[in-house]
Amino acid sequence: MRPILTLFTVLLAMMFAGCNNESKTLQFALDQDSLEIPAQGGDVEVRVISNQPWVLTGYTTWCTPSIKSGSGSLEGEIVRFHAEASDYDRGVTYRFSAGSTTLELYVSQKGVPALQTSDSGTHWIMPEGGKLTLNYNTNIDCEVVIPDSAQEWLSLPSRALGKHNVTLDVATNNTGYSREAIVTVRAIDNHNMAICFTVRQPSSSNIIRYTTTDGKIFEPKADAFNTQITNNIYFDDGAIIEFNAPLTTIGEQAFYISYNNTLKSIILPNDVENIGLAAFNECYRLEDIVLPESLRTVGDVAFQDCKSLMEITFPEGVTTIGRGVFRKCISLKSVTMPDSVTSLGALCFDECEALESVCLSDNIPTIQDSTFYGCTALRELNIPSKLEVVECYAFCGCTALLDITLFDGLKSLGAYAFMSCHTFTEIDIPEGVTTIGDNCFGDCPKLQRASLPESLTVLGANAFFGCTMLKDINIPNSITELNSGIFQGCESLESVVLPSKLKVVGDYAFAGCTSLTEIDLPATVTHINQSAFAYCYSLEQVSVRSEHLKQIQGNTFAYCPSLMRLELYSIEPPQLPELNIFDGCSESLGVYVPANSVERYKSDEAWQTYAEYIRAL
Repeated sequence: MRPILTLFTVLLAMMFAGCNNESKTLQFALDQDSLEIPAQGGDVEVRVISNQPWVLTGYTTWCTPSIKSGSGSLEGEIVRFHAEASDYDRGVTYRFSAGSTTLELYVSQKGVPALQTSDSGTHWIMPEGGKLTLNYNTNIDCEVVIPDSAQEWLSLPSRALGKHNVTLDVATNNTGYSREAIVTVRAIDNHNMAICFTVRQPSSSNIIRYTTTDGKIFEPKADAFNTQITNNIYFDDGAIIEFNAPLTTIGEQAFYISYNNTLKSIILPNDVENIGLAAFNECYRLEDIVLPESLRTVGDVAFQDCKSLMEITFPEGVTTIGRGVFRKCISLKSVTMPDSVTSLGALCFDECEALESVCLSDNIPTIQDSTFYGCTALRELNIPSKLEVVECYAFCGCTALLDITLFDGLKSLGAYAFMSCHTFTEIDIPEGVTTIGDNCFGDCPKLQRASLPESLTVLGANAFFGCTMLKDINIPNSITELNSGIFQGCESLESVVLPSKLKVVGDYAFAGCTSLTEIDLPATVTHINQSAFAYCYSLEQVSVRSEHLKQIQGNTFAYCPSLMRLELYSIEPPQLPELNIFDGCSESLGVYVPANSVERYKSDEAWQTYAEYIRAL
């Protein structure tokens, strides 16, 4: 019980004491209501006069009070405020409270006259000009001085200067050379207090602009240019490489840095005429390039393996695009070239698997070896009207390429030129073409119609191999030999018009033509080679009207179960091989020969095996 009584006694004493204190008349004052600390720093004092306790609030880090409260004294209590030197104006309000009364004291400090900047170095502005901001800090009145020699291209839109920066207008630089000026921001009353800013503006003809994937300076091959690199500087959103003279050539392997390449985009200057061998080879991250109007030639493999490049537009005036320029650019979708292009190199778009459309120059005479090999997404393509030659593998593997139009003036189609063009439905070969190479239209499973010109003299092996929807074909009289496999696997082929001067039917020429029901070989035929009609399951009748047939090779009619009539007009039995030419044929097969040659066939050592099939025409 005693501890509780003691606590109650203390609380009563405190209550009576408070009542006595409030009953006094408050005397509370400061000997001044504002203080100024010297710019160089130091102490200032205020006297607090009070007959009651007081407290101080509102202090800040740059101005420190010596005490923050007092017990009260009518003689006054000293509060000392301390601050270090300042290079700018500042102030703070303090509040003194006693009882229910609050008094304010404003403490200020003028800054030491100052003009400062961390914005050092050269300030670059791009050739097209614009706004350029120079940053600084000051607490005094300043002016901007632009040298007389630069006032044609540098100007100050407003004479009112801020305390932190000034913005200049910069004109476009069309001079063909870089220009530089020193712009001064200085105190009006003290010209010795000044900051100098170097402003530099390159010309568009002697810089390369670029960005990178990591926002860092990219180092090109310094000796790959016909001028000397003077600056390579990265800005917040891009960079420039500056040269000491207009740039006309991007030399061999200039930007070839292999696997560590971070080049993302690039704009070439207006005077560049030539891009050299492998200049951007293996720039894997390059997404965009702007080519200048001055460009004339692009060297071999210039952009090979630029796996991120998506589109390219060649300016008017380009004449030559070299070998393998865009080979394995697997993201490239669109290409546009002007009619000034007269030479497009071999393998130019080889394995550009995303390439969807190409606008070719109308003046290209030759589409070279493997130019569009493996462009599996390519759907639309304009064939140049002045095209003369399509070389081997030119469009091989263009599985999405729609039907194309070939123009008069074309002379030859190379081996494998259109092989595996899976969406072709028809093709008209213009008059004047003399050669269709081996496998030219092989594995074109949707090709239903092919028109061949009378000018044709060479129809290569496997030319229409695997064209499973080809229904009929008219082979011009200029052809004397059907090369091996020429129509092999043409399962829908029903009708064939053979040339009148045909001499040789090659190996497997019609093998697997399962819809062919009859064939009439002309009187000029001398040789029917191995398996020429093998696996023609629907073949019922074959007429060989030649009186001088010299040879029928092995398995010529093997596995032709529907073959009932073979007419041979040769007076002398043609030479036979050891292999069975009728293996898999019906036992009802009849071999019809001239009546006066029947015994000659039956007594021939090679034909004796088939004596039971031999009958008179």
